[in-house]
Amino acid sequence: MNKIYHYVDAADFLKDSLDEIKKRNQQFSLRAWAYSLGFKSHGPLHAILNKKRAVPAKLIPALVKSLKLDKKEAQFLEAMVLLQKTKNADQKEFYIKRLQSLRPKNLRHITDIDSFKAITDPAHIIIAELSQLKSFELNALWVKKHLRMSLSIKQINEILTRLQELGILKTHGKKVIKSVDHIYTAIEVENKDVQKYHKRMMELGIEELSNQSIEDREFNSIAFNLNKADLPELKKDIRNFIDKMIKKYESPAGRGDETYQLCSQLYSLTKS
Repeated sequence: MNKIYHYVDAADFLKDSLDEIKKRNQQFSLRAWAYSLGFKSHGPLHAILNKKRAVPAKLIPALVKSLKLDKKEAQFLEAMVLLQKTKNADQKEFYIKRLQSLRPKNLRHITDIDSFKAITDPAHIIIAELSQLKSFELNALWVKKHLRMSLSIKQINEILTRLQELGILKTHGKKVIKSVDHIYTAIEVENKDVQKYHKRMMELGIEELSNQSIEDREFNSIAFNLNKADLPELKKDIRNFIDKMIKKYESPAGRGDETYQLCSQLYSLTKS
């Protein structure tokens, strides 16, 4: 079954779950699933999966049973459904926090857009990762000495303060603890601040292409043709690849020598 905690939209999770079930059972269909969930036809479920209709809250128990979700996963699904349904800002904030609390530590996203605006500048994410190097010292002078980005002491101090206010960095004596394993954006959420973040990371890559030796960096690029229907699966494979690389190569807290950035970009080169 798909990792429900990677999602913020219930419809995306349900659509991917259906695709996964159909891979295991080629006889299974949208129509069969709709009937098993209590629909009289497949039309309403088709509309839900294509985001033309919200997921009804009353459908949650049937979905939990059908997808064999455990108690915590069921609560996560419910929070996603209610987040999409509400228009009230306070309620949205409540359900965003609910999703955050239910996610495993290493999968927690910054889904609160107001909080994400505060760390749109990649320096926040980079310094948060930098804090876990074995030689790290919690002061702006140390950060400025080791950071490739050009930041003033004042800017670094503001970032360190903000990371602590957001609860991303915590101190235990002289030890600095990063409470969130990785800060990254929610999947398939279109937002100008998220776009700004990715643009800045690509700009940093352009700068370091000339500044770093070949031995210290790796750049690859390839153009290829594909069927548009395969795009969702390709995007999932890219995300899984990144997760695999991090699990395999990331140093435990306090043992790494340097902080690196791994980026991926996939975009169309042609017009329809």
